[in-house]
Amino acid sequence: MNRYDRQERVRQIGPAGQAKISQATILIVGLGALGSYAASQLVRAGVKRLILVDPDVVTVSNLQRQALYTTFDAAKKRFKVLAAKEHLQAINPTVAVTAIPAPLTTDVIQKQSFDLCLDCLDNYTARDLLNRLAIAQHFDYLFASCAGTYGNVMAVSPHKHPCLNCLFPNLDQLKQADCDVIGVNTALIPVIAGLQVSLALHYLVDRASIDFSRLYTIDNWALTWNRFKIKKRSDCPTCHTPTDQLFTKLEQEQPELKMLCGEGAFYTTLTAPVDLVSWQEWLKQRSLLVGTSPLFIHFQWQDHPVSLFRTGRLIMYQLATPEAANHLLTSIKQVANEVSKGGQP
Repeated sequence: MNRYDRQERVRQIGPAGQAKISQATILIVGLGALGSYAASQLVRAGVKRLILVDPDVVTVSNLQRQALYTTFDAAKKRFKVLAAKEHLQAINPTVAVTAIPAPLTTDVIQKQSFDLCLDCLDNYTARDLLNRLAIAQHFDYLFASCAGTYGNVMAVSPHKHPCLNCLFPNLDQLKQADCDVIGVNTALIPVIAGLQVSLALHYLVDRASIDFSRLYTIDNWALTWNRFKIKKRSDCPTCHTPTDQLFTKLEQEQPELKMLCGEGAFYTTLTAPVDLVSWQEWLKQRSLLVGTSPLFIHFQWQDHPVSLFRTGRLIMYQLATPEAANHLLTSIKQVANEVSKGGQP
């Protein structure tokens, strides 16, 4: 039996369109509410490969709105991308899934090859970076967001069409409010994710007919829908920045220790590359090692979960304040120095 029979019967897709979908690699940045729904729909649609990028772990508060994850995942505080990979491959084992439990960074994007990116992020600082990467590296992405009862979806091809900063001239102000906790109507999320995935399938089958200047908005409480024409701004500070200067402003804004919204997590970069084997041995000797993979190790330090990546990326979880995070970082740097000396203090 053909798994995709009902999808191929859709006139706009057909067998030829399904063949295009089945050869596509999709990058999903953010595996929270929108990303988990979108990933589930895309594996059911039969894409060739998904690349999942998100640094967070599953918590109980996620379960109200984030598909795929279970109470077991939250109890074990599993990385979202790793839990999602397991559940997605159970849905459709023919789809390859690559899980990257790390924040969005330039090097993460540069190392991946994909046909389309889905922006399922929960903050505008990361979205600003994604937008600049799309301009610099000439790729398209699908923006989607949810807050309260309002959702937005837009196809973005920023090299020739409106970019995120054209859509939001107040982008810097939105970034200042990144970590404000805003509620979201549970029923809104699958609606917006469904529109984002519909746009993704349309893009894969017939990119030429995609309107990259159209913003779609929905209020799922009032049950209203609107479309807006967005113009590429001649004074956009992002669009018209020379490529070699696109990331200068962001680099100047970034502190050494950065906060991940909503999960009490902070991340930074230690001296790269990290010798994970030496770290594993050091941690094993002290019964602190929790888990390992070719890309990272996961361990407990001063009662806090910590992930250390081969690239030097360090993520620390369950921290209430930046001061607590800085204190923990200082002690981890002391360990890094000891490990580099072969375990000698």
